[in-house]
Amino acid sequence: MNILPVNSYQQNCKCSPYFTSCAKIYNPKKITNLDIFAMDKIKTTSGPFRKDQDWNDIMKYIFWNFPGEKKINISSLACSDSSEPLSYALYLYCKTPETYYSKYNIFGSDIDPEMIKIAKSGKINLSKSDFENMEKYVKNARLYFKYAGNPLKISNNIYESESAYKIDPDIMKMMHFKKSDMLTEVKLLAENEPHVVNIKNVFPYLKQEYTDAVLESLSKKLKNGDIFVYGNYDRVVPNFKQKLLDLGFFFPKPDANFVQKI
Repeated sequence: MNILPVNSYQQNCKCSPYFTSCAKIYNPKKITNLDIFAMDKIKTTSGPFRKDQDWNDIMKYIFWNFPGEKKINISSLACSDSSEPLSYALYLYCKTPETYYSKYNIFGSDIDPEMIKIAKSGKINLSKSDFENMEKYVKNARLYFKYAGNPLKISNNIYESESAYKIDPDIMKMMHFKKSDMLTEVKLLAENEPHVVNIKNVFPYLKQEYTDAVLESLSKKLKNGDIFVYGNYDRVVPNFKQKLLDLGFFFPKPDANFVQKI
């Protein structure tokens, strides 16, 4: 979930300010009084294979990092309409044999019940640009989606997607969704299992104490070698990278949007 102020564009930030599968205006006070700080309204956007990350880079690193594990957990927190879990699932499904991708448990959660309902539906709004973006990583991406008519209705939607599409049932089987907030899900991470935790472009709009609690809990729950994936926009949080270093993470590559627990 990429979160930006309504009618505002971030300067000096590499993140893309829009995607088309989901774009929704929220009143934070109606969602929770805990995790999103007090702004009148914010705009959240999401889409498959988000443009602030080289998905070949992160997936190859994940493949290299967990070669002998029997089970690997990928948790996408603040997953919105399922776009991010779908990106992991589609990449694995298309680029690895079943004996490999079946090892991955892909999980998504979001605090918004409407988004989780859509994620569980097995359908997603997609536009021509979404498919063009997917083609960068997956050949013939349209083969994995079936036209399902008019776009799914999303309250306070500010971008119109072209159509809804049904996700390939075999890919849907790879993903599981639930309504929950990030801190709760971090605390529920299974110990002594390998994890990739994906929380992208959300931290600038969290209360500082909530952000600290999430990152500190991550550092305690993740074991050596586990990976935390964040977004370019998260870098605007003061001392974000230094906080990760202080908590025992390191950056496998310069300017990479993921860190590894040591």
